[in-house]
Amino acid sequence: MKTGDNRIGKKLDVGDEEFSVKISSRDTGGAFTVMAGLVPAMGGPPLHRHLHQDEWFYIVDGEFLFEADGKKIHAGPGDTVFLPHGTSHTLQNVGNQAGHTVVTVVPGGLDLFFEEASTAMSDGAKPDPAAMEKLFKKYGLELLGPPMRMRKAA
Repeated sequence: MKTGDNRIGKKLDVGDEEFSVKISSRDTGGAFTVMAGLVPAMGGPPLHRHLHQDEWFYIVDGEFLFEADGKKIHAGPGDTVFLPHGTSHTLQNVGNQAGHTVVTVVPGGLDLFFEEASTAMSDGAKPDPAAMEKLFKKYGLELLGPPMRMRKAA
């Protein structure tokens, strides 16, 4: 697959992040998925937990701060971060420009969650919190708190 290619034919916008599915969990019978992520400066997901999935991040470029079970992990180009299932975690691109990651998730399914979440957030719409909670539960995820940038400001 070439750099700009996307296995499902479209990029997925989830919150302030953008994902390209490189290997879909549909391709692997649910065994795993691989996605390329683009995280804007100061961007990142809310604090959350995967009940059944391990995540492995490879930092292509950018400077990231991960939080895993309260522990801070700095990661830059060429670094990897492994987050076993059950780990409460988040990340933030702490650099001045967008950063790129490659994320492998075992077993798969996170790409399917992102497809549904991307649809719920299409056109900049703010998703219904009750619908998002249901979606998180459907995919074995728990929303635990806001993104890092919002917790620092509080």
